[in-house]
Amino acid sequence: MLKIQNYQLVDLLEFLEKAELKPRASRVRTKLNKLFYAKIQDLQADEMALLERFGKRDEGGALIESQGTYTLVEETAAEYHKEKRTLLEETASVNADELKDKLGVLIDELVNSDIRVAGKDAESLDLLLDALEAEVKAT
Repeated sequence: MLKIQNYQLVDLLEFLEKAELKPRASRVRTKLNKLFYAKIQDLQADEMALLERFGKRDEGGALIESQGTYTLVEETAAEYHKEKRTLLEETASVNADELKDKLGVLIDELVNSDIRVAGKDAESLDLLLDALEAEVKAT
């Protein structure tokens, strides 16, 4: 199982999507991204459940949204933010068992490629390599 904190999932997905890889490693990346995307959808559902509990509603009972942001009930907004922070810091377990024997291809390509990374991409690469290497060693 790859262990990734929820708040890191989107950065990893975006990093992998834009990485230019050879076809063999690209196939592994595509399968891994599908697993990350499923976890992101789970996270979004959990975030929506929090909004259902703490969001302000209009007269018809629908959550009030403006420019992609939901309005919170003022009295419980601090509790919402606390619970959301806890949710984002939780560790997601990404089951990459089907890819275990192929992860080395992706690791090698990322380590030996000519890509240049800085900032958030460098952090994502480091996190990803640590997770993938731990998964391969666990075999």
